[in-house]
Amino acid sequence: MAEKNTITLKSSDGQEFLISKNAAMLSETIKAMVEEDDSSSVFPLAVVDSKTLADIITFLNKRVDCGDDDDKKKSCNDEFIAGKEWNDLGNLVLAANYLDVKDLLDIICQKMADTMKDKSVMWVRENFQIQNDYSPEEEEKVREEYAWAFEGVEDD
Repeated sequence: MAEKNTITLKSSDGQEFLISKNAAMLSETIKAMVEEDDSSSVFPLAVVDSKTLADIITFLNKRVDCGDDDDKKKSCNDEFIAGKEWNDLGNLVLAANYLDVKDLLDIICQKMADTMKDKSVMWVRENFQIQNDYSPEEEEKVREEYAWAFEGVEDD
Protein backbone atom coordinates (compact mmCIF):
# COMPACT_ATOMS: atom_id res chain seq x y z
CA MET A 1 0.00 0.00 0.00
CA ALA A 2 1.38 3.42 -0.98
CA GLU A 3 2.05 6.06 1.64
CA LYS A 4 -0.21 9.12 1.67
CA ASN A 5 2.42 11.33 0.01
CA THR A 6 2.93 8.85 -2.85
CA ILE A 7 0.69 7.38 -5.50
CA THR A 8 0.96 4.35 -7.75
CA LEU A 9 0.77 4.62 -11.53
CA LYS A 10 0.02 1.55 -13.62
CA SER A 11 1.37 1.36 -17.17
CA SER A 12 -0.50 -0.04 -20.15
CA ASP A 13 1.48 -3.28 -19.83
CA GLY A 14 0.55 -3.69 -16.16
CA GLN A 15 3.70 -2.54 -14.39
CA GLU A 16 3.18 -0.39 -11.30
CA PHE A 17 5.36 2.58 -10.32
CA LEU A 18 5.43 4.45 -7.04
CA ILE A 19 5.86 8.22 -7.39
CA SER A 20 5.67 11.13 -4.97
CA LYS A 21 2.53 13.23 -5.22
CA ASN A 22 4.70 16.32 -5.71
CA ALA A 23 6.25 14.84 -8.83
CA ALA A 24 3.00 13.31 -10.10
CA MET A 25 1.16 16.63 -9.81
CA LEU A 26 3.43 18.09 -12.49
CA SER A 27 1.27 16.10 -14.92
CA GLU A 28 -2.07 17.85 -15.42
CA THR A 29 -3.68 14.53 -16.39
CA ILE A 30 -2.50 12.72 -13.26
CA LYS A 31 -3.38 15.75 -11.15
CA ALA A 32 -6.95 15.66 -12.47
CA MET A 33 -7.18 11.90 -11.84
CA VAL A 34 -6.00 12.30 -8.23
CA GLU A 35 -8.30 15.26 -7.58
CA GLU A 36 -11.23 13.28 -8.99
CA ASP A 37 -10.55 10.21 -6.84
CA ASP A 38 -8.05 10.84 -4.04
CA SER A 39 -9.02 7.56 -2.37
CA SER A 40 -7.74 5.41 -5.23
CA SER A 41 -4.50 3.57 -4.62
CA VAL A 42 -3.59 2.88 -8.26
CA PHE A 43 -4.05 5.17 -11.25
CA PRO A 44 -4.02 3.34 -14.60
CA LEU A 45 -2.43 4.98 -17.63
CA ALA A 46 -3.82 2.90 -20.45
CA VAL A 47 -1.77 4.47 -23.25
CA VAL A 48 1.70 4.69 -21.64
CA ASP A 49 3.95 1.61 -21.65
CA SER A 50 6.27 0.82 -18.73
CA LYS A 51 9.52 1.89 -20.45
CA THR A 52 8.07 5.27 -21.37
CA LEU A 53 6.39 5.71 -17.99
CA ALA A 54 9.69 5.02 -16.24
CA ASP A 55 11.29 7.79 -18.33
CA ILE A 56 8.42 10.18 -17.57
CA ILE A 57 8.74 9.47 -13.85
CA THR A 58 12.49 10.08 -14.04
CA PHE A 59 11.81 13.44 -15.65
CA LEU A 60 9.14 14.41 -13.09
CA ASN A 61 11.41 13.45 -10.19
CA LYS A 62 14.31 15.43 -11.68
CA ARG A 63 12.02 18.41 -12.18
CA VAL A 64 11.01 18.36 -8.50
CA ASP A 65 14.67 18.04 -7.45
CA CYS A 66 15.70 20.94 -9.72
CA GLY A 67 13.17 23.32 -8.24
CA ASP A 68 12.40 26.68 -9.86
CA ASP A 69 15.95 27.75 -10.73
CA ASP A 70 16.02 28.21 -14.55
CA ASP A 71 19.70 27.27 -14.92
CA LYS A 72 19.19 24.13 -12.87
CA LYS A 73 16.05 23.24 -14.88
CA LYS A 74 17.95 23.64 -18.15
CA SER A 75 20.74 21.44 -16.86
CA CYS A 76 18.24 18.79 -15.71
CA ASN A 77 16.44 18.97 -19.08
CA ASP A 78 19.68 18.62 -21.03
CA GLU A 79 20.76 15.68 -18.90
CA PHE A 80 17.39 13.97 -19.31
CA ILE A 81 17.13 14.38 -23.08
CA ALA A 82 20.78 13.57 -23.91
CA GLY A 83 21.22 10.34 -25.83
CA LYS A 84 17.51 9.58 -26.29
CA GLU A 85 16.91 7.59 -29.45
CA TRP A 86 14.43 8.78 -32.10
CA ASN A 87 11.87 6.05 -31.28
CA ASP A 88 12.09 6.86 -27.57
CA LEU A 89 11.48 10.54 -28.36
CA GLY A 90 8.40 9.57 -30.36
CA ASN A 91 6.99 7.55 -27.48
CA LEU A 92 7.87 10.26 -24.97
CA VAL A 93 6.22 13.03 -26.98
CA LEU A 94 2.99 11.04 -27.20
CA ALA A 95 3.06 10.24 -23.48
CA ALA A 96 3.98 13.81 -22.48
CA ASN A 97 1.07 15.06 -24.56
CA TYR A 98 -1.36 12.53 -23.05
CA LEU A 99 -0.13 13.22 -19.51
CA ASP A 100 -0.08 16.98 -20.19
CA VAL A 101 3.48 17.61 -18.99
CA LYS A 102 4.12 20.85 -20.88
CA ASP A 103 7.79 21.28 -19.93
CA LEU A 104 8.63 17.76 -21.08
CA LEU A 105 6.63 18.17 -24.27
CA ASP A 106 8.51 21.39 -25.03
CA ILE A 107 11.99 19.92 -24.59
CA ILE A 108 11.17 16.78 -26.58
CA CYS A 109 9.66 18.76 -29.46
CA GLN A 110 12.71 21.04 -29.49
CA LYS A 111 15.05 18.02 -29.51
CA MET A 112 13.07 16.49 -32.38
CA ALA A 113 13.13 19.77 -34.31
CA ASP A 114 16.89 20.11 -33.76
CA THR A 115 17.39 16.52 -34.93
CA MET A 116 15.32 17.08 -38.09
CA LYS A 117 17.01 20.34 -39.03
CA ASP A 118 18.58 20.14 -42.48
CA LYS A 119 17.55 16.50 -42.96
CA SER A 120 16.47 15.30 -46.37
CA VAL A 121 12.90 14.72 -47.46
CA MET A 122 13.65 10.99 -47.53
CA TRP A 123 14.93 11.07 -43.94
CA VAL A 124 11.76 12.79 -42.76
CA ARG A 125 9.56 10.36 -44.68
CA GLU A 126 11.38 7.34 -43.26
CA ASN A 127 11.47 8.56 -39.66
CA PHE A 128 7.85 9.72 -39.61
CA GLN A 129 6.69 6.82 -41.78
CA ILE A 130 5.16 9.13 -44.38
CA GLN A 131 4.19 7.53 -47.65
CA ASN A 132 5.17 9.55 -50.73
CA ASP A 133 2.02 10.18 -52.72
CA TYR A 134 3.71 12.44 -55.29
CA SER A 135 4.53 11.20 -58.76
CA PRO A 136 8.15 11.81 -59.76
CA GLU A 137 6.96 14.66 -61.98
CA GLU A 138 4.93 16.28 -59.17
CA GLU A 139 7.82 16.01 -56.76
CA GLU A 140 10.24 17.57 -59.26
CA LYS A 141 7.80 20.44 -59.83
CA VAL A 142 7.58 21.10 -56.07
CA ARG A 143 11.38 20.99 -55.76
CA GLU A 144 11.71 23.53 -58.59
CA GLU A 145 8.93 25.83 -57.35
CA TYR A 146 10.18 25.84 -53.75
CA ALA A 147 13.91 25.43 -54.36
CA TRP A 148 14.66 27.72 -51.41
CA ALA A 149 13.15 25.14 -49.04
CA PHE A 150 15.73 22.57 -50.11
CA GLU A 151 18.82 24.79 -49.75
CA GLY A 152 21.27 23.49 -47.15
CA VAL A 153 19.33 20.24 -46.74
CA GLU A 154 21.03 16.86 -46.92
CA ASP A 155 20.65 15.07 -50.25
CA ASP A 156 18.16 12.21 -50.48
